[in-house]
Amino acid sequence: MANRLLLGVAVAVSMAGVLLIGLGLSGALGGGGDTATAPAAQQSRPATAPLKDLPGVPPSKVAEPMRAARPTAVYIPSIGVAAPLMELGLDAEGAIQNPPFDPPNLAGWYRYGPVPGQRGAAVITGHLDTRTGPAVFARLKDVRRGAQIQVLRADRSVAVFVVDKVEHTPKRGFPAKKVYGKLRYPGLRLVTCGGAFDQRAHSYEENTIVYAHLAAPYHPRS
Repeated sequence: MANRLLLGVAVAVSMAGVLLIGLGLSGALGGGGDTATAPAAQQSRPATAPLKDLPGVPPSKVAEPMRAARPTAVYIPSIGVAAPLMELGLDAEGAIQNPPFDPPNLAGWYRYGPVPGQRGAAVITGHLDTRTGPAVFARLKDVRRGAQIQVLRADRSVAVFVVDKVEHTPKRGFPAKKVYGKLRYPGLRLVTCGGAFDQRAHSYEENTIVYAHLAAPYHPRS
């Protein structure tokens, strides 16, 4: 079943000693724009497949941590997200790199944090929009509690997360400890920008943050 799944999700984050997040048409994170590149194989849209929730996933259960495996795609069936994932590191100022604007349907996983499915808070970021239209997390604000987030991994396993809450915070009050702090269970945070667009700062005023926990691991049949 796992090898038939598509996953959808994305997030935008910037991380330094003080964390601010901004991923929109302004370029985000200091206005740098395309601070990271993805291999050609990761830039294409994942193979098409029906976007739907996996059955039999208990929304309140917290699953045991999975073995480490590189995440390759994220799916959020409730908002139609099916996006490949690239790895994100840190820029020269110690902040999380942004995914490039092109292709717009590309999200990034912060590779210095936990792998989705492992114990701890894994972070995925993505742009809200570009100068020409919506981007991968354009509808992240519409995610609701109890929704599934599916992360496909390189070993063909699928980490199925369930959303606990969605938060909208001013960028100047970004909750760094809640997003990056240690967890005793496998968690996931999706981050993008949101709120009103500040024309002077060329940036959105808020961040949309989705908090989720690992509810079920799926492994391919041998």
